[in-house]
Amino acid sequence: MINSKTLFISFLFLVFQLSNIEMYAQSKNIWIDEPTASLFKNIQKLANEGKIMFGCANPTTLMYKETHIYSGFDNSDCKEITGQNPAVYESDFMWHVDPKLVEPDIEASKKAYQRGAVVAYCWHLRGMNSASFYSRQNNEFTNDKELLKQIVAGGNRENNIALNWFLTQLDTLVIPTFKEFGFPVIFRPWHEMNGNWFWWGKDNCTPEEYIKLYRLTVDYMREKNLRNVLFAWSPDTKLTMEYYPGNDYVDILGLDIYEMGAVHYKTHQMVISELKKMVDYASNNNKIAAITETGLRIENGVYRYPEEKPDYWSKYVLAPIINNPEINRIAWVLSWYSSDWSKQRKSQFYYPYKGIEKDFSKGQAAIDDFIDFFNHPATIFEDDLPNMYQ
Repeated sequence: MINSKTLFISFLFLVFQLSNIEMYAQSKNIWIDEPTASLFKNIQKLANEGKIMFGCANPTTLMYKETHIYSGFDNSDCKEITGQNPAVYESDFMWHVDPKLVEPDIEASKKAYQRGAVVAYCWHLRGMNSASFYSRQNNEFTNDKELLKQIVAGGNRENNIALNWFLTQLDTLVIPTFKEFGFPVIFRPWHEMNGNWFWWGKDNCTPEEYIKLYRLTVDYMREKNLRNVLFAWSPDTKLTMEYYPGNDYVDILGLDIYEMGAVHYKTHQMVISELKKMVDYASNNNKIAAITETGLRIENGVYRYPEEKPDYWSKYVLAPIINNPEINRIAWVLSWYSSDWSKQRKSQFYYPYKGIEKDFSKGQAAIDDFIDFFNHPATIFEDDLPNMYQ
């Protein structure tokens, strides 16, 4: 016969079990599979240890001397200087509008994953009416000024032309690629929304409308049973939280910050302040913080990198992070791609390439600085990565 004390203990044990199950359910991201959860955990672990992955946009398909590469995919400007490829490989679905580039892009991403790299994608989506991702052409708004508003205006695919157009882009470009991969990827759509240069930027929508678009994107991909995607959100320069889609929709907070502390309008103090806001939010909300784009750009025809600041990577990017305990949990820094579209040494590059020492008086200084950046104990390149997927 069971006495009242035994029943009471059994009841308490049941309550304890149910409480644990509820806490587990609340903490578990039901939208991602186990390898993707492991990727999140391992990126977070490296960041908490003060390790910073170096990333680059399209490092093995776009080199400074080769606009597009169609085979091999195991070399990069980074590897030619340091002996290793970047740890984070980010491509862009804008390449998938060109049938010749789809297969090479997918193969390059697969090979990066097979080598152990972290694979990501952003999306410069060209508008429905203008075929441009920019909000203006010749200083005038394009025919896609109202496109975002139209997409989120409501209705369904049958009666909302803009919504149907957008969902078709997801159906034909993004979702099939991620399903073909099967492995974990990071997706960074709708970046730099607080700037005015993209059709999804601040001049063409309200923060509320932008949030609707971002959530629509995530919800639709989840409805299609994609469980291998982590979502990144990255405003330009400042952590403009009025555009934040919410914790249920974002795994990674990023900032695209060019000219970090290297120009008067992006001072060292301002950069540190914005990074601290991002790291604090990420730490308090179980997110990852990253510098999702950076570099030092040409201004008025002057190559500020390398001629003015050949030490950009060690002095302006790395040093502020590692020397400030409040922000030394940045998971990665990503250079934009370096590709000389003109083939005449007239295009922007963001880190050294083989031959830069012949093209610029400070070229060798830039190489030496980037090698110092590479050799620093805090930085992680492809061969340094632990197994990120288990």
